[in-house]
Amino acid sequence: MKISEFLLRTLEANGVRHIFGNPGTTEIPLVRACENRRKLRYVVALSEVAAVPMADGYARATRSLGVVNLHVAPGLGNGMGALYTAGIAGTPLLVLVGGQDRRFLHTNPILWGPLEKMAGSVCKAVCGLNTRHDAAANVRRALRAALTPPYSPVALICPPDLLEQEIAAAPARVTAPGLSALSAEDAGRYAAFLRKAEHPALIAAEDAYWSDAGDILEKLSRALGAPVYIAPYTGVLPVSSAAPAYAGYLPPSMKQIAERLAPHDALLFVGGRGFRTTLYSDAKLPQRKAWLGTDSAVLTADGEFELACMAHPREALRPIAEKISTRLSASSRRGSPRPVVDLPPPQDKLHPTRAIHALLERFVDALWVDESGLSTSDVRQWMSLPAGAYLINGSGGIGWGLAAAVGAAIGKPKRQVVAIIGDGSALYASEALWTAAHLETKMLLVILSNRRYSTLNEAAGRLAGGPLKSFTIEPPAIDFAGLAALYDWDYAQAASESQLDIFFAATRRGIRRNTLLELKLDPALKPVTAARHF
Repeated sequence: MKISEFLLRTLEANGVRHIFGNPGTTEIPLVRACENRRKLRYVVALSEVAAVPMADGYARATRSLGVVNLHVAPGLGNGMGALYTAGIAGTPLLVLVGGQDRRFLHTNPILWGPLEKMAGSVCKAVCGLNTRHDAAANVRRALRAALTPPYSPVALICPPDLLEQEIAAAPARVTAPGLSALSAEDAGRYAAFLRKAEHPALIAAEDAYWSDAGDILEKLSRALGAPVYIAPYTGVLPVSSAAPAYAGYLPPSMKQIAERLAPHDALLFVGGRGFRTTLYSDAKLPQRKAWLGTDSAVLTADGEFELACMAHPREALRPIAEKISTRLSASSRRGSPRPVVDLPPPQDKLHPTRAIHALLERFVDALWVDESGLSTSDVRQWMSLPAGAYLINGSGGIGWGLAAAVGAAIGKPKRQVVAIIGDGSALYASEALWTAAHLETKMLLVILSNRRYSTLNEAAGRLAGGPLKSFTIEPPAIDFAGLAALYDWDYAQAASESQLDIFFAATRRGIRRNTLLELKLDPALKPVTAARHF
């Protein structure tokens, strides 16, 4: 069979059902081989800026490998920002890069570029199809690397002339190496570390989600009477935010983190590489610390870990939880560790916080993709979502959310997907709306339209003494109704709570078609939790 056929059959044997890409001339052999397949579909995006987040959102929503196809050097360059985000958030991605035809590389043809160097800056490994003799081995090698924790994008460079060559290899499922549980001795050390503490806390990151450790974390938290905090910028919610022990996302500020964690005398980090924070602030975390996860590159926020082991989070937590007897009766536990915040009173204008709260109550069973900027902390304050039902980009950049939500909707066609996106962020990859319409997903895209980069102005208030004119994105006012019409989406708008209630009434039986809901907001009204953003 042709190498292109071997590649696709190997992906199918490993459970891959979608390849996202923006193909060009060098991808024709791969796209042609995808035509009329029963198990595998090539999902066309209108740019690599949209294709990579789609594959990323798909992978996170389905807790599986994402596959994206990028077009030679310019296409790889276009997708590198989103590959950076996937790497920071720890998403398993296989990146099929279309190499140029090798027969005339010596002439420096159009689209040629240093693919290995480019991909190596944002991928944990780069493999290439060099000859028909090593093609099968390198396909398996790249796939195995992508499926091996710690997760991150892995590139496979695929020259089109080589994809057309014949090989006799048989496609097969790849067995990726995995981490094991803790030894009985190590589990005992972690249990003793937690028992010794009077007020321990658990801090979870992406590893806990990918290992499906949410329920074990909740069990351990109940036994300890300890809250579960989510590390800043964690890309997928690792535990249920409806759980009694859920304490919310830690703010991306060392000063605020230290304040939130001050009541605790011991911290157990489950996954992650440490705290990802935004603006500089100086603070100390004097607590005893322990860590377990999949990435040896982890750094402590302050000082060293008393215990640190690389292990499969779910399998490592299970014996720890078994060794800890229930320390507190249900009646003696404190109330919810999530901070209490009052909603602002109703007013004539639509308050962003009240809008977020109403949307969360209306779409409580949805999968939420959040790139709402300054309103993000409001979403986290009031959401009651199961583990895995809340996604953010994780890297701190913007422009990922809309396209990632399309990928999530493709991966979870029976699940309502709600993307809540700032108006500035929505413009980065709005062409993803075409893919959603083309595949007839049924997303709800909520645009928070305040005609500002409000997040940047919040930062400017601290760094420059006030908002900056450069962070205003009007005039002209962006016509989101026209954008919806361009891509054949339904459109609705609300500038007051009564108008939002009308939208809810019209959609009480569910979202039947892709719908863009524009919330027209007064930029003077800030989310009540805005201070947590930095």
